Amino acid sequence: MALHLGHHLPEHSPPEPILLDQINLRLINETERSRFDDLLQREHYLHNPTVVGAALRYVAHYQDQWLALLVFCSPALHIKARDRWLHWAARDVPQRRHLLAQNARFLVLAEPGRWPNLASRVLRLTSNQLSADWQQHFGHPILALETFVDPQRFRGTCYRAAGWQQLGLTQGCQRDWQDFYTDTVHPKQLWVCPLGPHALAQLRAPVLDASLHNGQPPPPPPCPLSTQQLPSLHARFRDQVTDARHPKGKRHCLATILSIIALAIAAGCKGPHAIADFAASLNQGQRRRLRCRPRPGKPRQFDVPGERTIRRVLQRVDAEAIKKVLVQWKADQQPTRPTVAHLDGKVLKNAAPAPARAAPCAAPPTEIPVEQQKPKADKALTLVNLISTEQQLLDQVVVPRNTNEEAAVATCLPHMDLTGRTVTADAAHTTKANARQLTLSNGADYLLFLKGNQPHAFAKAQHLLSGSFPPSGRDA
Repeated sequence: MALHLGHHLPEHSPPEPILLDQINLRLINETERSRFDDLLQREHYLHNPTVVGAALRYVAHYQDQWLALLVFCSPALHIKARDRWLHWAARDVPQRRHLLAQNARFLVLAEPGRWPNLASRVLRLTSNQLSADWQQHFGHPILALETFVDPQRFRGTCYRAAGWQQLGLTQGCQRDWQDFYTDTVHPKQLWVCPLGPHALAQLRAPVLDASLHNGQPPPPPPCPLSTQQLPSLHARFRDQVTDARHPKGKRHCLATILSIIALAIAAGCKGPHAIADFAASLNQGQRRRLRCRPRPGKPRQFDVPGERTIRRVLQRVDAEAIKKVLVQWKADQQPTRPTVAHLDGKVLKNAAPAPARAAPCAAPPTEIPVEQQKPKADKALTLVNLISTEQQLLDQVVVPRNTNEEAAVATCLPHMDLTGRTVTADAAHTTKANARQLTLSNGADYLLFLKGNQPHAFAKAQHLLSGSFPPSGRDA
């Protein structure tokens, strides 16, 4: 609760237009702190000048006579109406809350009715100055303000006159300590005010501007699946992957760990540390549907595996079995069969290369010569993903360290279900063997690019094709 009216009258009482024109606002200095707190303690109905978190204290004065006192501090942790107004999801609040400030105390020392527009004038002066002062003292600006008005005492008229907006009533609970709240059965009005014409757009942006970060790392990505889809993924891992771990000391179900890892990687996490952060960001409803371990003594709360557990599982799990589960589960979730698939090779940094193949691909020398099967990189793991236009993984090929993408794909094409699909790939995969395999054996079409990295095929195409043709050039 902020606003309160005192019963004091300055020594000099000018007309309101003169007062409003000549009133000034400034931050108090340390020598004035005792007087400031004493006035709040004595005159404000809360009788408490203490606030939580970062705080700035202002005094509005006329000819060195104090007319109003204001305190702005860190905002409330959780307010549903405010977060809905800002279009914030629960995971966004901790990362963006520092851009808000709360008007925790507002004491007008002049008697009620003496200067009706004094309070709104002071609020407007504060709105114009607060963000710059906050930037100077705490290293980041303020984009919006909030406050609470007790409807049993005030109507919030001065806030409305200063351009603030009422969002409704709170639930009537006040924070007591840490995560404890006391029900006061006394709801307050919530008022908010954006600072500047672009403040709301900045606060509601899907990605927060870099200049507005408070030094904290970005939050983990959200879960890529709806809560209703999680049990089916867990059930698929539970039924199709065998847990080879020793029963003694197991705290988390293998299916739960694998489900969290799969979700984290699908969301864009890279590495066990990022996966552990993603797991910690899951809400209790998501954890329950993933069959996470119940937290002892905490009803409806669940623990997630830590980084060390995730690392141990990744070192022992069969990657090929995990891939098959995910590919089949995703295919079952997709109502229609993708008709276009793209081959895309990726090199995984900080990952050991795959073991060497016992014998190189025995392809005809005229189609895939042995010299064209030489590895292009031997210091990292290379994967070739077969993905649909909807970014659905259809298959994945691990490239052994003693060969390359083209040869590895050539040996796996006979085992892929590509009937009726059109396969696209970059110029590296433009070989006769792969083209013949796709059309004659797999029953697929292809769109492959031909350029100078295939000199013999490129020269033959230039000889056989008279001129350029759409879409690569003009009509012949």
